[in-house]
Amino acid sequence: MARVGGNGKGAATLNVGIVGLGGGASDMIPAFVQHPHIKLTAAADIDPGQLEKFHSEFHGETYQSAEALCASPNVDAVYIATPNQFHTAHALLALERG
Repeated sequence: MARVGGNGKGAATLNVGIVGLGGGASDMIPAFVQHPHIKLTAAADIDPGQLEKFHSEFHGETYQSAEALCASPNVDAVYIATPNQFHTAHALLALERG
């Protein structure tokens, strides 16, 4: 994952990747979009339709696995919105990649 970069205006922008584009993500995406220092840069999901929708709306990278998203240099932080039973595995992936 990348380091948080400045936007030239004295405040850093956090590039966020979302793992899982179901209900949990749909609840949080509006808050991310409204925050002035967050940019949605990537998403991972097993549903190609959800990935297409994300790419169309946010022009971000899309992945079919959490592993690939966590390896992106364009992701500073990962929001995990997968079903609860996958949270530990996805959190460990994100931690291992920085």
